[in-house]
Amino acid sequence: MPSIRDLVIRGYSHTWVVNRYSKMGLWPSEEILCRQHFPHGAEVLDIGCGTGRTTIPLSQMGYRTTGIDLSPAMIRQAQALSAGLQVRYRVMDAADLQFPDGTFDAALFSYNGIELLPGREGKRQVLREAHRVLRPGGVLIFTTHSIFALNRFATFRAQRFLQFCLAKLLRRPTLEREVGEAYYTGDNLEVYYMQVLSPGFYKRAIRAAGFDLLYYNSRRRIEAGKGPWPFTAFEDKERFYVARKRSADVADRRR
Repeated sequence: MPSIRDLVIRGYSHTWVVNRYSKMGLWPSEEILCRQHFPHGAEVLDIGCGTGRTTIPLSQMGYRTTGIDLSPAMIRQAQALSAGLQVRYRVMDAADLQFPDGTFDAALFSYNGIELLPGREGKRQVLREAHRVLRPGGVLIFTTHSIFALNRFATFRAQRFLQFCLAKLLRRPTLEREVGEAYYTGDNLEVYYMQVLSPGFYKRAIRAAGFDLLYYNSRRRIEAGKGPWPFTAFEDKERFYVARKRSADVADRRR
């Protein structure tokens, strides 16, 4: 069985996937939050940038942008689409950022890309790495699905959960090692692996990595001009997390 890393590269190297991701433009919710939380002219890291859907508009908004992605095919397309712009791209693993500490003012990990990292620990590692490369007070924005979302995938997720529990109870071998994981098989897929977790997991992981959670809301409510509410975990589509790296003095006081 190929590693999860290899599965992600495979899915995001298909020509049809690269072409599908070549449509440019921030979501309205992304633009709203970036303008609110990224300082003007900030040095921004776009994690899992794909073909530059978010990297290019951020550059056009005046941010100094660096895009990274695990897929060389995505980076090649991003470079082609960014011709003439002052945008930097590198092939890189989000869990092993090849930048010195405190390089960036802000970071964006869009379109639920964090869910492609292996297991809970892979997701924690991404948050730790983002924290490391941000300057004190730097802001990270990312999105996820929710395992509790009441949408057309709810029945599928429930079935997968019951299958997972039964396999563990009967000690049957399974590719999935943790709740929320799913492997997909086929010759020409975009997603071969994904893990959907609860918002509570991410809130805890954010704080454990050294961030404060500034804001949590669903994409729909942000774009409708509505504030957070208690039932965000059950909504369809994406939910946004805005986290700020604690300054050194605040971090010291919390130890």
